[in-house]
Amino acid sequence: MSALSEDQARWLARAAYEQSARAHADGSASRDARELLAWALSRLSSEDRAVLELVSIEERPVAEAAELLGWSVVNVKVRAYRSRKKLRAILERLMAKEGENDETK
Repeated sequence: MSALSEDQARWLARAAYEQSARAHADGSASRDARELLAWALSRLSSEDRAVLELVSIEERPVAEAAELLGWSVVNVKVRAYRSRKKLRAILERLMAKEGENDETK
């Protein structure tokens, strides 16, 4: 078995460092996204939050969500649609506010 040359060892160390840095950055972005989603969901009513968590986040079938919530299947579909629109509006307002803050810097 041959030993690595100095160049190969440096390349290997640099590649390992870059991979570690990318994994850390990906983890931070994922954590930030989860925190943002939790914050936005907290701005919704408990019914809106429940239907989104069941149908969109946990990906449960609409019929199962209807049974758990005590609503009709049609009601779950309508409420999920409306709740997603509300969540989207919350996130869009936040992004617009962030854009304004960036422009004033």
